[in-house]
Amino acid sequence: MGQNEKLVLVAVIRRKKDLEIALKKCWYRMPLKSAPKKKADFLAFYQTRVFGKSGKSINYYARIKGSSLVLRRQLLPEEGDHPRADDVYCKLDLNPLKMVPRRIENRTRRRISFGFTTLEKLLKTNEVSQLFSIIPIEEIMRKVIEANGIKAAHEYCLMEKGRCRYRLDFAVFCQKGKIDVECDNEKWHSKASRRIKDKQRDRWLKKQGWVILRLPGKQIRDSRKSCIKSLKKTIKKLGGTRIII
Repeated sequence: MGQNEKLVLVAVIRRKKDLEIALKKCWYRMPLKSAPKKKADFLAFYQTRVFGKSGKSINYYARIKGSSLVLRRQLLPEEGDHPRADDVYCKLDLNPLKMVPRRIENRTRRRISFGFTTLEKLLKTNEVSQLFSIIPIEEIMRKVIEANGIKAAHEYCLMEKGRCRYRLDFAVFCQKGKIDVECDNEKWHSKASRRIKDKQRDRWLKKQGWVILRLPGKQIRDSRKSCIKSLKKTIKKLGGTRIII
């Protein structure tokens, strides 16, 4: 395997402290029960929106030197009262972190989770969507909507008090109403905390006159005809589409 064919594990960093540890102490941790079985040669760090201007992007990567199994409390003794303090973690020892040649941005609303890519892709691209071979379900649905000649606004923002309260995957404006088409990733939307937020969001949207059409990721991937059939049926009930102003 050539240097550029080396496997890279893209890890998600949600705490500034964890990135500081990787930068200064050259190690990273993953819960053993959720750690991928496939071994990677490099580790890249996707920073979430908590990092502000440097968030929603990959800025650093490092070669993995080795790994070991360690209790969380041994890795982070100052967090000894953490509910997972006695859980076993996989500690990855790293070479000093390097900056990627160009910032790799998440320019879509795609939720990033742990995944694999190649070193060649990591060093050549500047978009997160180009790292993975799996096409985002939102992109699949966008193409299906366009192919069927349906007018829809992608990533439509609903403003409240000068800020975007909710961003819709697709907004379809009809003669007698408006439709929010949501592409639901099963892993993300099955979480209890996410389900609660989804219900709160749906209640708010319904009060604003929106009809909500949630399409599971599996249905989008495996049965696009049924997805577009559901959308067309909803559009017909609302008198057909109108021009977006």
